[in-house]
Amino acid sequence: MSILLVKGIHAGVGASTVAANLAAAYTVLGHKVLLVDLDPKNLMGPWFGHPTDKASGWTDAVSSIQSWKQALLRDPIGSYFLPHGASSLTSSEYASYLDEMLAAARDKFEIIIISAPHDIELSLTLAPSLLTLRVVNPTPMCVTLLSRQMALSPPDSNTLFVLNQCRHDIALLRDMTLVLEDMLGTRLISAHLYYDIAIQEAFAMLGNVMTAATRSNAAVEFRQLATVVLSQVEKNQLRS
Repeated sequence: MSILLVKGIHAGVGASTVAANLAAAYTVLGHKVLLVDLDPKNLMGPWFGHPTDKASGWTDAVSSIQSWKQALLRDPIGSYFLPHGASSLTSSEYASYLDEMLAAARDKFEIIIISAPHDIELSLTLAPSLLTLRVVNPTPMCVTLLSRQMALSPPDSNTLFVLNQCRHDIALLRDMTLVLEDMLGTRLISAHLYYDIAIQEAFAMLGNVMTAATRSNAAVEFRQLATVVLSQVEKNQLRS
């Protein structure tokens, strides 16, 4: 079982978009995938066919003394996901329930993706080899915040970075991409994600790029990202 934690460097960089479409990409590549949403904004549903007004999820189940399994959903292509719901939990409660989920999912899923807000800190006892993907944009704000964060606390060996919303037609974003490539080196995953209106259209149609935009450049890029990330996971597992 491979476990990925997807977080943004700050809010709005597209971490939920990356997590949802990465899960869909792994599904179409033949893996059995579970996506767990830890974000109270509940933006994961539309990527899997559920409108935003349906905000019930696993946190509501556990807050009602029920099993989180009651919130488990499956989309048409076979991705399983647990929407967050309207109830909020503490960081320690999130970690406790996640450990329970990981233990139950160990023999049922090949890949588990955890989509988390940028400001949540988790300590998972059942995921020592977890790979964290931090999503960044090629913007001055991202570069500044990332520089400050790395100065205060350098990322560990199990943290990699995904560059989202790249553009070749804007000089500033091209320059910022070069700055991030120089700053992060091999920690920056080589498969970048470029701006593609197909992603927004897929979300609006209650789908992901693997279901609603199968011929888009975004669909190709997410399959490439899925392959590169899984290769890195396997390397980390061999080292451990």
